[in-house]
Amino acid sequence: MSILNALANAEYRQRISLLATLIRLSEVDGKIDENEWKVIEKVADSFGFLDRDALKYLKKHYREYVLETPFSLDERIDQLYNLWKLAFSDGKLDEKESRLLHRVTVSLGFPVKKTERIYKAALEAFKKGISKEEFNKIITEIVLHKN
Repeated sequence: MSILNALANAEYRQRISLLATLIRLSEVDGKIDENEWKVIEKVADSFGFLDRDALKYLKKHYREYVLETPFSLDERIDQLYNLWKLAFSDGKLDEKESRLLHRVTVSLGFPVKKTERIYKAALEAFKKGISKEEFNKIITEIVLHKN
């Protein structure tokens, strides 16, 4: 396998693992509501996964996948944004969603010491309805700031 094929496969696995994690997050309260599924479909579409049968398969088998951490900070922040977008699709977070978002933040490779700051900043960002670009700037500043 060439290095380019390996990198392409890694990106594909990361995207599938994110979709599986989105499904896991949406089911944490016992059901996937319509708004959550729309977010999942939108993320899948942005990845070029237009096959709804494959997405339905993933919905049934999401537990078989673990979140794979992307290499770049920008990609990790994009994944974090998508997870928050899904969790906040109903305008609120329940405790189970909150706990999972904390764990996923660490799983995505963000510094453990900054997890709470990242969580609070993301929550405020979604309460204010800021753009993805602004979200990225805020999280990048927290991660790259030395304190």
